[in-house]
Order: sequence, then structure tokens, then C-alpha cells
Amino acid sequence: MAQKNKSDEKPAGKIIPVLMPQAGQTMEDGTVISWKIKEGDKIEVGQIIFEIETDKANIEVEAVDSGRVAKIIAKEGQTVKVKTPVAYIADEDVDVEAYLVAESSQSKTNLQTNEPANETQQMQQTEKAVDKSGDSGRNISPAARKLAEQKGMDISVLSSGSGPGGRIITKDIEKVEASTSGRKGQPINKMRRAIAQNLTYSKQNIPHFYIKLTIEAQKLFDVYQQSKQKIKCTVNDFVILACAKAIRQHSAFRSQYKNNEIIESANVNIGIAVGLEDGLTVPVIVDADRMDLKTLSNRSRQIIENARNGKLEGIGQGIFTITNLGMFGVEEFNAIINPPESAILAVGTIREGIKVENGLIKPTRLMTLSLSLDHRVVDGVSAAKFLQTLKELLEEPEQLVN
Repeated sequence: MAQKNKSDEKPAGKIIPVLMPQAGQTMEDGTVISWKIKEGDKIEVGQIIFEIETDKANIEVEAVDSGRVAKIIAKEGQTVKVKTPVAYIADEDVDVEAYLVAESSQSKTNLQTNEPANETQQMQQTEKAVDKSGDSGRNISPAARKLAEQKGMDISVLSSGSGPGGRIITKDIEKVEASTSGRKGQPINKMRRAIAQNLTYSKQNIPHFYIKLTIEAQKLFDVYQQSKQKIKCTVNDFVILACAKAIRQHSAFRSQYKNNEIIESANVNIGIAVGLEDGLTVPVIVDADRMDLKTLSNRSRQIIENARNGKLEGIGQGIFTITNLGMFGVEEFNAIINPPESAILAVGTIREGIKVENGLIKPTRLMTLSLSLDHRVVDGVSAAKFLQTLKELLEEPEQLVN
């Protein structure tokens, strides 16, 4: 009987790859900071199994499948492309080894026959790691890279150099420095680059339209003043809770346009824009509509603090974002939609104003709410009805406390 070649053997058991998640539309890779499990451990769905660093924050990654961790292939400190395997789940180690051998053999066959590899094979053929500068695969000499780092230069401005095969050499770095002499500037960090990519994509691909409404906010201000001593809430917490309740009533605001379809989410997960020294990030409160004001306030405070410390929660799960510049005295502004969401609410400050009641002018407080909307998902009438619901909730804020 002929002996089988090892590469011809087929995996005996079920193999489940654990992938580097794509936490955000512009995320291209992530760096494994630490593993919370080891080979041989049993894991459950929802268990935190490793932590990664992205261009915006550190994220704890939960398991999406249960089973036994047979092999970890991405080491701590390694940067891996999104949707690329970092580990494998299987009952037996030998099954994973056989699987990897079979995949490697198939990849070679595809290359020899010029046939396209399937998605998994393509991911395995993709370079697994990039250097800390985020410029993996750039044709640049080590000396030129070191010189660029010393001068704080972003080498992405150079598409090619004057060396063999377009290699970037020290002379090219010196030329760029000479041409920009006298200009003031600084390299763009990874967070700012991600913000630029994400919001440019949004404005170029999402048909924005805007509506705004100014509400009477005297009761909101008074109830907030009464409540903040008891539950340490903010005005923004009232707005978040009111939005959560309104979104539950208006399904278009928990829907997204994807692949020529409108996909409705069952969950009301609200992102909160948090300004950082290096840019902006959006942690998410999951199932905000199921919380009372005290629970939501505690959760909001926690995720904002974590975001400022570099740990982003709920990334990629948001269906609606709230951005508030009221604390800076800004009365109103328009925001750019955070894709793939369909709307973002811009909240202005609570300011002193007047109202006319029965022909009499009375002092009061006002607040302006501005909605930016994806016209592929939300129409003007739907947007107006949503704002009307939001107005009713915020002008009678006692219902948000009780």
C-alpha cells in the first residue's frame, strides 16, 4: 500500500480561525498587545481573549466562537492585517497543523496555475506584520528610514525615490527637507490619519442633509441641576437617554446602508464623541435604551474615562453618534456622519433666551439640536418626526428621571 504524502492529508476535525477584527471602516491592521488565554485553554463566546492596539485606541477583543485554543500564531507585539487569522480553535493540535499544511499546499497550487486563492488563502498570503510607522512594504533603505524618523518626517509623502527600483534613499529625505525648509508643520499621527480617511470617505460617499431644531431647555436645566447631586449626571446624559428612547421608536435611526441594502439593527448602541489631545474617538454605550438615567450616567462616565486613557469600548457597534460642544459655549454646528451610521446629532449649549407666550415675552433657556443624516436611509419627514420625539422627551425631562 502506497504511503500518503503528509501534504495530501485532510484535517480530521473542525478548524475555526480567530481573526484580527476590523474595528472601524478605516482600520487596516492591529497590534496584539497581550493574550488573555494560552494554547490549550477552553474559551466561551463573549470571553475577552486578547487585547489589540489600533490607530485610535486599545481594544479588548471578545471570542465570537467557543472551543479549545489549539494554536496562537500572532505573537504579542506583532502587527497583523485585519481579517487575518491570529489563532485557531480546534479539538486537536494535529488538526490545525494538517489544516495549515493543506492551505499552504493549495496556495502554492493556485500560484502555479494562476488561479485566484480564496479569501482565507489570500489573507494568509498577505504580509502578517508591519513596522511601527505604519509603512509596511515601502521600498526604503534603513538609513533613509532612520534619517526620516530623526527629522520627524512622514515618509508617506514620498511615493518613490531615486534609488534602484524607486528605492527611497537618504538623498531623497534630504531633498524633501530642503524643499520644505521654512514651512511649519508636523507629521500626522495614526489617529489623525484615520480621522482624515474616515471623514473624507463620509463626505464623499454619504449624501448628507441637515435639519435643526431649537428646544426650550428651562425644565431640562432645572431637572439636571436637581439630579446631578444624586446621580452625578450631565446634560449630555439626558440627551443620550432621550435619543435612545427616540431611536427605539424610529427604526430608520438604527438602520444602515450596506451593499445596496438597508440593514436594521435590533440594538440601540449610541456612540459618544470624545475629544482627545491627538484627535477624536467614539466609544459606544451598548443597549442605551435599556438603561435608566443613573445606570446610563455611570456607563457614560466610565467609557469616556477609558477612552481618554486609550481604551476604546464598543468600537464598531454604534448605530448613532452624539457630539456635544455645549461645554465650550457653542450654540449650534453641523457634524459629519460617522460611517456606516446613518445619523449624528450635534448638541449646542443651553443658553439664555426668550419665548413668547400669550403675547408676553418671558425669559427662558434654549438649546439647539442639529441632525446630520444619510439621505439614502432617512428622509426629511422621518428626520422631522425623530426630532419632534426628541423635543417632547427633553422638554419634559421628568420622564427621563422616573
